[in-house]
Amino acid sequence: MRRKDRELSKNEALKIIDECEYAVISCVDSKGEIFSLPLSIVRENMSIFIHGATSGGKCENFINGRVCKIVAVSSNAVPRLSSEFFESIKNDHTKLGKYAFTTEYKSAIATTTAHLLSDKDAKLHALRLLSEKYCAAYMSAFDAATPPEVINHMNIFEFKITELSAKAKVIKPS
Repeated sequence: MRRKDRELSKNEALKIIDECEYAVISCVDSKGEIFSLPLSIVRENMSIFIHGATSGGKCENFINGRVCKIVAVSSNAVPRLSSEFFESIKNDHTKLGKYAFTTEYKSAIATTTAHLLSDKDAKLHALRLLSEKYCAAYMSAFDAATPPEVINHMNIFEFKITELSAKAKVIKPS
């Protein structure tokens, strides 16, 4: 990582993955082209899970230990400076670049291997994790929404994390 001053710990990287609204998962497909999708993800231990259809690009690419990169961003915003602070720096190009014309962010990149889950209990567990993250208010109906025929007609993919890095830029006006 070039900017060591922005490097975060592995635990902070996992927290970014947990807090992201979605992530982008990418790999090189069998034709040598980049296959990349924004997807809802959830993590448990050192695995990330997604769900999908039983045919299509995910089924072709997210299997057999294929190496994939997952990029997660838990926050991204242009800084909101007080009027007083902005006025104090508005004629200083160095401080403008550092505090105003920049972006605050927290991001993580996981190198993973992709696997299609086949065990029904493992699929249901991962689907429950996804639902708890994205549909927590409706969990009282989870069992009704996931009868065996629904689970049988969807795929759940597991991405086992092999490498992890994260960085952040947080503005602290002086």
